[in-house]
Amino acid sequence: MAPVPKPDAKALSAAFALVFRQGRSPPSCPLPDDAGLLNRILDTAPDATPAACRDALVRVRRLSFDAVEICSAFRQGDYGNGDEAQAAALADLEEKNPHFSETEYRTAFAVGMIWAGMQ
Repeated sequence: MAPVPKPDAKALSAAFALVFRQGRSPPSCPLPDDAGLLNRILDTAPDATPAACRDALVRVRRLSFDAVEICSAFRQGDYGNGDEAQAAALADLEEKNPHFSETEYRTAFAVGMIWAGMQ
């Protein structure tokens, strides 16, 4: 598998914060407000290109979908039990979604657990 190109770090961080920390329309919801999110990302990362901001939003959208899927599987015991199970789920989330920080993976997992419980 070819390596995934590195995203614009500031745009990715801005997109992540808007979705996972500030409770904006989560990209995993059926009708997210992409235009509003993109404008906020551009405001936070003014040096990033619009294409880099769209890429960041796509990556965060994918992370949000994967977080819900992985957390649903985790809640069902598909990763086993205990700390090893959570570590395996986090490793899966990181493998599917490279270039986020360890803190962002942990936050995505925590929020994913909430979203998975709402299904």
